[in-house]
Amino acid sequence: MTELGFPCRANGQRGAALIMVLLIVAVMVVLAVGLVDGVRYSSQRLLNQRIMDQAYWYALGGERIAIFALEDVAGETSLHLGQDWARKDIVFPIDGGSIAGLIVDEQACFNINSLYKPESAGGDTQVLSPAEQVFTGLLSNLEFPPQRVEFIMGRSQDWIDEDFSPEGIYGAEDLLYTAKDYPYLPPNSLIDSVSELGLFAEFEEDEQSRLLPYLCALPEVSTALNINTLSPAQAPLLAAAIGNVLSVAEVLAVLERRPENGWPDVASFISELGLSAETPIPTVLLQGLGVTSHYFRGLSDVFYEQRQLNLYSRIVLRNGKAIVYAREYGEVF
Repeated sequence: MTELGFPCRANGQRGAALIMVLLIVAVMVVLAVGLVDGVRYSSQRLLNQRIMDQAYWYALGGERIAIFALEDVAGETSLHLGQDWARKDIVFPIDGGSIAGLIVDEQACFNINSLYKPESAGGDTQVLSPAEQVFTGLLSNLEFPPQRVEFIMGRSQDWIDEDFSPEGIYGAEDLLYTAKDYPYLPPNSLIDSVSELGLFAEFEEDEQSRLLPYLCALPEVSTALNINTLSPAQAPLLAAAIGNVLSVAEVLAVLERRPENGWPDVASFISELGLSAETPIPTVLLQGLGVTSHYFRGLSDVFYEQRQLNLYSRIVLRNGKAIVYAREYGEVF
Protein backbone atom coordinates (compact mmCIF):
# COMPACT_ATOMS: atom_id res chain seq x y z
CA MET A 1 0.00 0.00 0.00
CA THR A 2 2.91 2.29 0.81
CA GLU A 3 4.46 1.50 -2.53
CA LEU A 4 1.21 2.45 -4.25
CA GLY A 5 1.44 6.01 -2.83
CA PHE A 6 -1.62 6.00 -0.56
CA PRO A 7 0.17 7.96 2.22
CA CYS A 8 1.05 10.67 -0.30
CA ARG A 9 -2.60 10.94 -1.33
CA ALA A 10 -3.56 11.30 2.35
CA ASN A 11 -1.01 14.05 2.85
CA GLY A 12 -2.43 15.89 -0.18
CA GLN A 13 -5.93 15.65 1.24
CA ARG A 14 -4.79 17.05 4.58
CA GLY A 15 -3.08 19.96 2.76
CA ALA A 16 -6.22 20.73 0.79
CA ALA A 17 -8.28 20.66 3.98
CA LEU A 18 -5.82 23.04 5.64
CA ILE A 19 -6.08 25.45 2.71
CA MET A 20 -9.88 25.35 2.90
CA VAL A 21 -9.74 26.10 6.62
CA LEU A 22 -7.40 29.03 6.01
CA LEU A 23 -9.71 30.39 3.28
CA ILE A 24 -12.72 30.13 5.57
CA VAL A 25 -10.82 31.89 8.35
CA ALA A 26 -9.72 34.63 5.94
CA VAL A 27 -13.30 35.14 4.71
CA MET A 28 -14.55 35.29 8.28
CA VAL A 29 -11.86 37.85 9.16
CA VAL A 30 -12.84 40.00 6.16
CA LEU A 31 -16.52 39.76 7.10
CA ALA A 32 -15.76 40.59 10.73
CA VAL A 33 -13.66 43.62 9.74
CA GLY A 34 -16.41 44.83 7.41
CA LEU A 35 -19.01 44.37 10.11
CA VAL A 36 -16.92 46.26 12.66
CA ASP A 37 -16.24 49.07 10.19
CA GLY A 38 -19.92 49.27 9.30
CA VAL A 39 -20.87 49.53 12.95
CA ARG A 40 -18.15 52.12 13.56
CA TYR A 41 -19.20 54.24 10.56
CA SER A 42 -22.87 53.97 11.51
CA SER A 43 -22.08 55.03 15.06
CA GLN A 44 -20.02 57.99 13.84
CA ARG A 45 -22.74 58.98 11.38
CA LEU A 46 -25.35 58.88 14.11
CA LEU A 47 -23.06 60.91 16.39
CA ASN A 48 -22.52 63.51 13.66
CA GLN A 49 -26.25 63.67 13.01
CA ARG A 50 -26.98 64.13 16.69
CA ILE A 51 -24.38 66.90 16.99
CA MET A 52 -25.63 68.71 13.87
CA ASP A 53 -29.23 68.40 15.03
CA GLN A 54 -28.22 69.99 18.32
CA ALA A 55 -26.29 72.71 16.45
CA TYR A 56 -29.41 73.37 14.35
CA TRP A 57 -31.51 73.92 17.47
CA TYR A 58 -28.85 76.23 18.86
CA ALA A 59 -29.00 78.14 15.54
CA LEU A 60 -32.77 78.47 15.89
CA GLY A 61 -32.13 79.86 19.36
CA GLY A 62 -29.84 82.47 17.82
CA GLU A 63 -32.56 83.26 15.29
CA ARG A 64 -35.01 83.77 18.14
CA ILE A 65 -32.65 86.26 19.79
CA ALA A 66 -32.50 88.19 16.49
CA ILE A 67 -36.30 88.29 16.40
CA PHE A 68 -36.43 89.70 19.93
CA ALA A 69 -33.79 92.33 19.05
CA LEU A 70 -35.77 93.51 16.02
CA GLU A 71 -39.09 93.54 17.83
CA ASP A 72 -37.51 95.77 20.48
CA VAL A 73 -37.09 98.53 17.87
CA ALA A 74 -40.30 97.84 15.94
CA GLY A 75 -41.94 100.98 17.33
CA GLU A 76 -39.01 103.30 16.57
CA THR A 77 -39.44 105.97 13.91
CA SER A 78 -35.85 105.52 12.81
CA LEU A 79 -33.66 102.40 12.52
CA HIS A 80 -29.94 103.07 12.65
CA LEU A 81 -26.59 101.39 13.30
CA GLY A 82 -26.42 102.71 16.87
CA GLN A 83 -29.18 100.36 18.03
CA ASP A 84 -28.55 96.99 19.69
CA TRP A 85 -29.76 94.92 16.74
CA ALA A 86 -26.88 96.27 14.62
CA ARG A 87 -24.10 95.14 16.99
CA LYS A 88 -21.40 92.99 15.38
CA ASP A 89 -19.79 91.55 18.54
CA ILE A 90 -22.59 89.30 19.79
CA VAL A 91 -21.28 85.90 20.95
CA PHE A 92 -23.07 83.55 23.37
CA PRO A 93 -21.13 80.73 25.05
CA ILE A 94 -22.76 77.29 25.12
CA ASP A 95 -21.65 73.89 26.40
CA GLY A 96 -19.18 72.64 23.82
CA GLY A 97 -18.96 75.81 21.75
CA SER A 98 -20.52 79.20 21.03
CA ILE A 99 -23.18 81.03 19.02
CA ALA A 100 -22.22 84.19 17.12
CA GLY A 101 -25.02 86.41 15.83
CA LEU A 102 -25.28 89.16 13.23
CA ILE A 103 -28.20 91.10 11.76
CA VAL A 104 -27.88 92.94 8.45
CA ASP A 105 -30.37 95.48 7.11
CA GLU A 106 -31.48 94.31 3.67
CA GLN A 107 -32.76 97.78 2.84
CA ALA A 108 -29.23 99.16 2.94
CA CYS A 109 -28.72 98.03 -0.65
CA PHE A 110 -30.34 98.30 -4.07
CA ASN A 111 -33.31 95.95 -4.43
CA ILE A 112 -32.76 94.34 -7.83
CA ASN A 113 -36.48 93.45 -7.99
CA SER A 114 -37.34 97.15 -8.09
CA LEU A 115 -36.35 97.01 -11.78
CA TYR A 116 -39.54 95.03 -12.44
CA LYS A 117 -41.80 96.53 -15.10
CA PRO A 118 -45.46 95.44 -15.25
CA GLU A 119 -46.42 93.94 -18.58
CA SER A 120 -49.18 96.52 -19.01
CA ALA A 121 -46.91 99.47 -18.28
CA GLY A 122 -47.61 102.28 -20.70
CA GLY A 123 -46.17 105.71 -21.30
CA ASP A 124 -42.87 106.69 -22.81
CA THR A 125 -40.54 103.68 -22.68
CA GLN A 126 -37.58 106.00 -23.21
CA VAL A 127 -38.08 107.61 -19.78
CA LEU A 128 -36.24 105.74 -17.05
CA SER A 129 -38.14 104.78 -13.93
CA PRO A 130 -36.70 105.90 -10.56
CA ALA A 131 -35.25 102.41 -9.95
CA GLU A 132 -33.67 102.40 -13.42
CA GLN A 133 -32.15 105.81 -12.75
CA VAL A 134 -30.61 104.64 -9.47
CA PHE A 135 -29.34 101.40 -11.01
CA THR A 136 -27.84 103.25 -13.96
CA GLY A 137 -26.20 105.78 -11.64
CA LEU A 138 -24.81 103.04 -9.40
CA LEU A 139 -23.20 101.15 -12.25
CA SER A 140 -21.85 104.43 -13.63
CA ASN A 141 -20.25 105.17 -10.24
CA LEU A 142 -18.73 101.68 -10.32
CA GLU A 143 -17.28 102.52 -13.75
CA PHE A 144 -19.36 100.11 -15.81
CA PRO A 145 -19.48 101.03 -19.51
CA PRO A 146 -22.90 102.33 -20.68
CA GLN A 147 -23.42 99.32 -22.94
CA ARG A 148 -22.88 96.92 -20.03
CA VAL A 149 -25.29 98.94 -17.90
CA GLU A 150 -28.03 98.57 -20.52
CA PHE A 151 -27.23 94.89 -20.99
CA ILE A 152 -27.39 93.96 -17.29
CA MET A 153 -30.52 96.01 -16.71
CA GLY A 154 -32.29 94.62 -19.78
CA ARG A 155 -31.44 91.03 -18.88
CA SER A 156 -32.57 91.59 -15.28
CA GLN A 157 -35.94 92.98 -16.33
CA ASP A 158 -36.60 90.15 -18.77
CA TRP A 159 -35.64 87.61 -16.10
CA ILE A 160 -38.20 89.09 -13.70
CA ASP A 161 -41.18 89.89 -15.94
CA GLU A 162 -44.05 87.43 -16.47
CA ASP A 163 -44.08 87.27 -20.27
CA PHE A 164 -42.09 85.01 -22.59
CA SER A 165 -41.07 87.56 -25.22
CA PRO A 166 -37.68 89.33 -25.12
CA GLU A 167 -37.86 93.09 -24.61
CA GLY A 168 -35.33 95.54 -26.02
CA ILE A 169 -32.10 94.79 -27.81
CA TYR A 170 -30.62 92.90 -24.85
CA GLY A 171 -33.73 91.04 -23.78
CA ALA A 172 -33.63 87.24 -23.44
CA GLU A 173 -36.18 84.55 -22.65
CA ASP A 174 -36.56 80.77 -22.88
CA LEU A 175 -35.07 80.31 -26.35
CA LEU A 176 -31.71 81.74 -25.33
CA TYR A 177 -31.33 79.92 -22.02
CA THR A 178 -32.53 76.52 -23.25
CA ALA A 179 -29.94 76.65 -26.07
CA LYS A 180 -27.02 76.73 -23.64
CA ASP A 181 -24.78 73.73 -22.96
CA TYR A 182 -26.57 73.34 -19.60
CA PRO A 183 -30.08 74.54 -20.43
CA TYR A 184 -32.40 76.17 -17.91
CA LEU A 185 -35.50 78.35 -17.87
CA PRO A 186 -35.93 81.86 -16.45
CA PRO A 187 -38.40 81.98 -13.53
CA ASN A 188 -40.34 84.97 -14.92
CA SER A 189 -40.86 86.07 -11.33
CA LEU A 190 -39.03 88.08 -8.68
CA ILE A 191 -35.41 87.16 -8.01
CA ASP A 192 -34.83 85.20 -4.79
CA SER A 193 -31.07 85.71 -4.53
CA VAL A 194 -28.64 88.10 -6.19
CA SER A 195 -26.57 85.03 -7.10
CA GLU A 196 -29.12 84.51 -9.90
CA LEU A 197 -27.46 87.36 -11.80
CA GLY A 198 -24.68 84.91 -12.62
CA LEU A 199 -27.18 83.03 -14.80
CA PHE A 200 -28.12 85.90 -17.11
CA ALA A 201 -25.88 88.96 -16.65
CA GLU A 202 -22.86 87.37 -18.38
CA PHE A 203 -20.44 89.16 -16.07
CA GLU A 204 -17.03 90.06 -17.40
CA GLU A 205 -13.78 89.92 -15.37
CA ASP A 206 -14.41 91.39 -11.89
CA GLU A 207 -17.86 92.89 -12.59
CA GLN A 208 -19.69 90.46 -10.33
CA SER A 209 -17.48 91.07 -7.29
CA ARG A 210 -17.77 94.84 -7.80
CA LEU A 211 -21.55 94.95 -8.19
CA LEU A 212 -23.13 92.29 -5.96
CA PRO A 213 -22.14 93.88 -2.59
CA TYR A 214 -24.49 96.77 -3.45
CA LEU A 215 -27.46 94.58 -4.39
CA CYS A 216 -30.14 92.58 -2.59
CA ALA A 217 -33.26 90.70 -3.67
CA LEU A 218 -36.36 91.44 -1.61
CA PRO A 219 -39.79 89.79 -2.03
CA GLU A 220 -41.47 93.03 -3.07
CA VAL A 221 -40.83 95.65 -5.71
CA SER A 222 -41.14 98.99 -3.87
CA THR A 223 -38.72 99.30 -0.95
CA ALA A 224 -36.97 102.39 0.39
CA LEU A 225 -33.23 102.73 0.86
CA ASN A 226 -32.45 103.27 4.56
CA ILE A 227 -29.96 106.14 4.69
CA ASN A 228 -29.21 105.41 8.37
CA THR A 229 -27.90 101.87 7.87
CA LEU A 230 -25.68 102.44 4.85
CA SER A 231 -21.99 101.97 5.52
CA PRO A 232 -19.42 104.45 4.17
CA ALA A 233 -18.39 101.79 1.65
CA GLN A 234 -21.84 102.14 0.07
CA ALA A 235 -21.34 105.79 -0.84
CA PRO A 236 -21.58 104.97 -4.60
CA LEU A 237 -25.11 103.64 -4.01
CA LEU A 238 -26.26 106.62 -1.96
CA ALA A 239 -24.79 109.01 -4.54
CA ALA A 240 -26.80 107.24 -7.23
CA ALA A 241 -29.92 107.31 -5.04
CA ILE A 242 -29.81 111.12 -4.94
CA GLY A 243 -29.26 111.40 -8.69
CA ASN A 244 -25.48 111.87 -8.47
CA VAL A 245 -25.99 115.54 -7.66
CA LEU A 246 -22.91 115.11 -5.44
CA SER A 247 -19.78 113.12 -6.15
CA VAL A 248 -19.12 109.79 -4.44
CA ALA A 249 -16.37 111.43 -2.37
CA GLU A 250 -18.75 114.16 -1.17
CA VAL A 251 -21.42 111.59 -0.24
CA LEU A 252 -18.78 109.56 1.59
CA ALA A 253 -17.94 112.62 3.69
CA VAL A 254 -21.64 113.06 4.52
CA LEU A 255 -21.93 109.43 5.66
CA GLU A 256 -18.87 109.82 7.86
CA ARG A 257 -20.54 112.86 9.51
CA ARG A 258 -23.81 111.03 10.08
CA PRO A 259 -25.07 111.37 13.69
CA GLU A 260 -24.53 108.38 15.94
CA ASN A 261 -28.28 107.81 16.10
CA GLY A 262 -28.80 108.50 12.42
CA TRP A 263 -30.91 111.20 10.80
CA PRO A 264 -34.42 111.47 12.26
CA ASP A 265 -35.93 111.92 8.81
CA VAL A 266 -35.02 112.30 5.14
CA ALA A 267 -35.36 116.09 5.32
CA SER A 268 -32.53 116.25 7.88
CA PHE A 269 -30.33 114.23 5.54
CA ILE A 270 -31.12 116.51 2.59
CA SER A 271 -30.29 119.54 4.73
CA GLU A 272 -26.93 117.95 5.59
CA LEU A 273 -26.08 117.71 1.90
CA GLY A 274 -26.01 121.51 1.54
CA LEU A 275 -27.36 121.49 -2.00
CA SER A 276 -27.98 124.70 -3.88
CA ALA A 277 -31.31 125.58 -5.44
CA GLU A 278 -29.78 124.88 -8.87
CA THR A 279 -29.02 121.23 -8.02
CA PRO A 280 -32.11 119.78 -6.34
CA ILE A 281 -32.67 116.06 -5.91
CA PRO A 282 -35.44 114.83 -8.24
CA THR A 283 -38.66 114.28 -6.30
CA VAL A 284 -39.13 110.77 -7.69
CA LEU A 285 -35.77 109.79 -6.20
CA LEU A 286 -36.55 111.32 -2.80
CA GLN A 287 -39.47 108.91 -2.53
CA GLY A 288 -37.01 106.03 -2.62
CA LEU A 289 -35.19 107.18 0.56
CA GLY A 290 -36.19 106.39 4.12
CA VAL A 291 -34.98 106.04 7.70
CA THR A 292 -36.71 102.76 8.60
CA SER A 293 -36.47 99.19 7.34
CA HIS A 294 -38.67 96.11 7.19
CA TYR A 295 -36.36 93.46 5.74
CA PHE A 296 -33.36 91.95 7.52
CA ARG A 297 -31.01 88.99 7.26
CA GLY A 298 -29.92 87.29 10.47
CA LEU A 299 -26.89 85.01 10.78
CA SER A 300 -26.53 82.37 13.49
CA ASP A 301 -22.99 80.99 13.35
CA VAL A 302 -22.88 77.94 15.64
CA PHE A 303 -19.61 76.26 16.64
CA TYR A 304 -20.43 73.10 18.58
CA GLU A 305 -18.30 70.01 19.32
CA GLN A 306 -15.75 70.97 16.63
CA ARG A 307 -18.53 71.34 14.03
CA GLN A 308 -19.84 74.53 12.46
CA LEU A 309 -23.32 75.39 11.20
CA ASN A 310 -24.41 78.64 9.55
CA LEU A 311 -28.10 79.54 9.48
CA TYR A 312 -29.19 82.60 7.49
CA SER A 313 -32.69 83.78 8.37
CA ARG A 314 -34.57 86.28 6.23
CA ILE A 315 -36.84 88.32 8.46
CA VAL A 316 -39.59 90.84 7.78
CA LEU A 317 -40.72 93.30 10.45
CA ARG A 318 -44.44 94.06 10.21
CA ASN A 319 -46.93 95.44 12.76
CA GLY A 320 -44.46 95.08 15.60
CA LYS A 321 -43.72 91.42 14.82
CA ALA A 322 -40.59 89.94 13.27
CA ILE A 323 -41.42 86.98 11.01
CA VAL A 324 -38.94 84.58 9.41
CA TYR A 325 -40.04 84.00 5.81
CA ALA A 326 -37.01 82.06 4.50
CA ARG A 327 -33.94 80.21 5.75
CA GLU A 328 -30.66 79.24 4.10
CA TYR A 329 -28.01 76.87 5.44
CA GLY A 330 -24.26 76.70 4.99
CA GLU A 331 -22.36 79.11 2.79
CA VAL A 332 -24.47 81.57 0.79
CA PHE A 333 -23.05 82.26 -2.68
